[in-house]
Amino acid sequence: MRSRRRPSRRGSALIALAAFLAVLPIAGEAQGPKRGGTLRVAYGNEILGMDFYTTPGYEMVWVATNVGCGLVSITPDGKFIPDAAESWQISPDGLLYTFKLKKNVLFHDGSKVDAAAVKFTFDYVLDPANRANMRQFLGAVHSVEVVDPHTVQIRLKQPYAFMMHVLATYRMGMIIISPAVTQKYSPEERRAGRPEALVGCGPFKLVEWVKGTHLVMDRFDKYFEPGLPYLDRVIIRTIKDPVTQQAAFKAGEIDFIADFSADHVETLRAQNPRAQVMTGKETTPMVAMMKVTVPADGKPMSKDRAPHAIFNDLRVRKAVGCYGIDRKEIVKIAYKGQATPWVGIIPPGTMDTVDVNHMCPYDPAKAKALLAEAGYGPQRPLTFELMTNTEKSVFGVIATVIKEQMARIGVTANIRLVDKPSWMTTATQDGAFDMYVEDLASLLTVDQNSYLSASTAAWNHSRHVDTKVDDFYTRYAREMDPVKRKAIARELQEYSADKLYWNTISGSPFYQAAQPWMKDYVYQAEFKVIYKRVWLDK
Repeated sequence: MRSRRRPSRRGSALIALAAFLAVLPIAGEAQGPKRGGTLRVAYGNEILGMDFYTTPGYEMVWVATNVGCGLVSITPDGKFIPDAAESWQISPDGLLYTFKLKKNVLFHDGSKVDAAAVKFTFDYVLDPANRANMRQFLGAVHSVEVVDPHTVQIRLKQPYAFMMHVLATYRMGMIIISPAVTQKYSPEERRAGRPEALVGCGPFKLVEWVKGTHLVMDRFDKYFEPGLPYLDRVIIRTIKDPVTQQAAFKAGEIDFIADFSADHVETLRAQNPRAQVMTGKETTPMVAMMKVTVPADGKPMSKDRAPHAIFNDLRVRKAVGCYGIDRKEIVKIAYKGQATPWVGIIPPGTMDTVDVNHMCPYDPAKAKALLAEAGYGPQRPLTFELMTNTEKSVFGVIATVIKEQMARIGVTANIRLVDKPSWMTTATQDGAFDMYVEDLASLLTVDQNSYLSASTAAWNHSRHVDTKVDDFYTRYAREMDPVKRKAIARELQEYSADKLYWNTISGSPFYQAAQPWMKDYVYQAEFKVIYKRVWLDK
């Protein structure tokens, strides 16, 4: 047997040195989060206003989730985690939610975030006079009571399966607002973005907002999570053209694109091989929304008030929106096949989604027959206006394909291209349109879509007045058994596809792009765009 040679002293030293070097970071490699620096962000649209609860658009929501804080937040896999609350309990009957607040949470003006501020926030949102968009989701709330300065209880009238979702992430979640600041400044001053009128409890505080150009947020040094945020500043620029966004990104002038047009993704990847291009499940619906009713006198719509509109006739809706649209062709052309043709009211990546595509097969002959039955044809051709906006170039592509498909069934669709703010005003404030193309709010649940599609919703986009839709939403939200709830979701989606109050074209892939030096950003689609853990390795 051969004997083993012991290494020499020199050899032992070399082995020890090699082991030591193996655990050292490579030159230039990050050793952990670095503090400081300015994150430069590009938005494709201008922020329309700075009021958390009345301003439409995700652009404001993505600011609110950095300037504000709520009781709880949510992880990408759907787990609820503490935010301003350190713990919570839900009674066995699902009617009482008790939250214990952290004791070190401050608003940006230095005042404390306590149970009274939480109660004030709920009371404010529940007051119809404030026209808060989150009010749609709080119908189950009976009362909110202060138990002690750091304990608040929310009592419900009946169980609500998605109460925690509302608190964490529907739109922006229930962002806690300062009673003193809210009472001191008017809604107009908040919408105008006066920093002193927009005091939150989040990781960043608003410093400056110039509508249409840029917004600046600085680190809040007294933020309640120790050591966070890492960044000194976030600057958000409005760059509407995707090509201009790409050029700024390639030149290193932008670190992050919050929402990038799907049809430009491959070009961006080719130009920037090291870029982080992020996407996930299709939770956003691309729609060709048809207005079902047109108010004649500007008064609120009701069940008894349904004046005539082009798409008030179900036969016309089905001819155009169901059988006349080839969803597969749209996806092939607009998304290069990288999306899912879809008919259901909620997209394929959403909880309790159902494939009802079989209810609307592409059938031009059937479309023509329904139009003839409704009184349209060569002697009386149907003409309608197809509105879309400049936010993403893919919208214009889809509108153009729909126009061509309409021509095949003898229908003329005249495209009207507007900017995003004009579209937003038209869609949410009862402006004039026949049909529009857009991708709407990203969805976690069917219930979440009620604020855009219930007949009583302030932002009921198609302006339908069918209260049976509301009944579906009510039954779904109150059902605590997941299996039974899924069955109700199927009924709602089948009913919606049959009535076409909501006309989905496909899922809409959501993309974000980050430079390689932007670290620890967590992709959560449109739900959350949060910068508190982001740091720059440069």
